[in-house]
Amino acid sequence: MSRRTRLAIAVVAIAAIAVGVWLWGRRAAEQARIAAERDAAQLAAIEHGVARIVARARDDARLPGLSFAFALPDGRVGTAVAGFADPEAKVRVTPDTRFLAGSVGKSLHAALAVALAREGVVDLDAPISRWIGGEPWFARLPNAGDLTLRLLLQHRSGLIDHVFSLEFVVRELKLRMFQPDYALIPPEQLIEGALDREPLFPAGRGFAYGDTNYVLAGIVIQRATGRSPFDQIEERFLTPLGLAGIVAARSPRIPGLAIGHQFPVNPFLLPPKMVDKNGMLPIHPMLESTAGGFAANPRDLVRWAKALFEGAALPATAVAEMTRDPVRTPDGRRYGLGLYRYETPLGVAWGHGGYFPGYRSGLLYFPDTQIAVAAQANRDYLVDLDALMREIARSVASSLRSPTP
Repeated sequence: MSRRTRLAIAVVAIAAIAVGVWLWGRRAAEQARIAAERDAAQLAAIEHGVARIVARARDDARLPGLSFAFALPDGRVGTAVAGFADPEAKVRVTPDTRFLAGSVGKSLHAALAVALAREGVVDLDAPISRWIGGEPWFARLPNAGDLTLRLLLQHRSGLIDHVFSLEFVVRELKLRMFQPDYALIPPEQLIEGALDREPLFPAGRGFAYGDTNYVLAGIVIQRATGRSPFDQIEERFLTPLGLAGIVAARSPRIPGLAIGHQFPVNPFLLPPKMVDKNGMLPIHPMLESTAGGFAANPRDLVRWAKALFEGAALPATAVAEMTRDPVRTPDGRRYGLGLYRYETPLGVAWGHGGYFPGYRSGLLYFPDTQIAVAAQANRDYLVDLDALMREIARSVASSLRSPTP
């Protein structure tokens, strides 16, 4: 075979390969386009069904506004909203609207504690006296010498909830009456109502849910690291995961916050409308301290749940630390570290509810189906977000089992 012939054959072969690669690329691109269109159609159909449920729930409860999000096993996120972020101004709720998330934030604080324990910065089972034993008020804590971070994070400390103490209520009322522009109450002062009390039970021998546990855990983490837990949560979780919809509630003015609605008669004498004409809350949202302290939208809450349980936020062994040996609660649920365990028709679910005056929030993750759901409302009474989340989770799971149109 001549050199020219061999060259011609090589050219033809290269051309054939090039054409084959081009055709394969076109076919792959077409298949990707078809798959993307199919996924988009499926997501839109699920969103449509969820939107009907959300609209009905909002109308039935006569809520000002309601926002919902769900995350599918493959990470796709859908949203549904109904009603108004500001009913008087007719500003509608959008998927970007933020709500004060209340105790849903405990999942973030517990995740931080577990991450620090993995790094040896703290020890979940060491006495907290290691870090705060020198505080002048430490000995006044019930069960002081037996308290550990794990007991605090699991509400097994025996401490009362300072939020319901007379000292806390009086302090808050005085601040709003005589110092309306106050910044915030230091966490050490928040827990004063829990000092010098008889413990509810010996440390580790019972369960009593209370914000005092998480405020105290936040003080421990602050002392152990020398840094704000909120700064660390932002750096470790929120920023790397792109969860811009979740923000630390460091100011009474929070961008994009829905106007919350509080029951007209309440122990803190709060106004029914929880945001004034200047966009300010009547109480500082950091009053929760590390028992909560975040504003969020449901879309990023479900993304947080997916990241937490599916390895993007913490290793699987760390999540196992948060969910192992959950303690039974008086209402029949179980509590791990910053997470409730629920038994549902879809199997076990992990998550948390949240309350802040004027707002309700809820978050659930279902490990068996890898579905996450979150709901938030800008009214704090006569709201059953738990039932709504379960109904929509069942609807989403059913839609995924149905053939794609």
